[in-house]
Amino acid sequence: MAARLAIILAGALFILSLVQVTNSEKPKFIVKGKVFCDICRANFVNKFSTLMPGAEVKLECKNEESGKVTYRLRGGVTNRKGEYRLVAEGDHEEEYCEVTLVKSGQRNCSEIPIDGLGDKPAAEVTLTANNGFHDEFRHANPLYFTTKKRAPQCEELKKELEDYKEDDEPVPN
Repeated sequence: MAARLAIILAGALFILSLVQVTNSEKPKFIVKGKVFCDICRANFVNKFSTLMPGAEVKLECKNEESGKVTYRLRGGVTNRKGEYRLVAEGDHEEEYCEVTLVKSGQRNCSEIPIDGLGDKPAAEVTLTANNGFHDEFRHANPLYFTTKKRAPQCEELKKELEDYKEDDEPVPN
């Protein structure tokens, strides 16, 4: 009877170890980032930007050559601190992965800005274990929605940027 029990336990342990090996072949990465509201329409996070709870983001990976979507993860929603967390599965070494905005958490700040090339903001993330990073966390650059119109207090930011630009110009000989 003891021999049977030992065989059953050994078999159970063997099966559990196979399950663990199978799970370890499909790495998981935790992608973390923040979403802001840019009331200045400056197209970067600035001192007037506020963190946005309730914003939805998605993660997509695309084949580097064909551009075809190979992995999609939706449903990332920011918490009260404007932070999201997505758990991505699999190694995507040969793919280009990025987090993009889906839906704003604020009605008055819901515009997705488009840059001069016609692109929407995206935060590129590397989802592979073969890149020198040794933990499962991947930190994405901040993303932001904008308001339809620039807020009046943003004139202060505009002035600061102009002053900075003047300070940065080379001095003539």
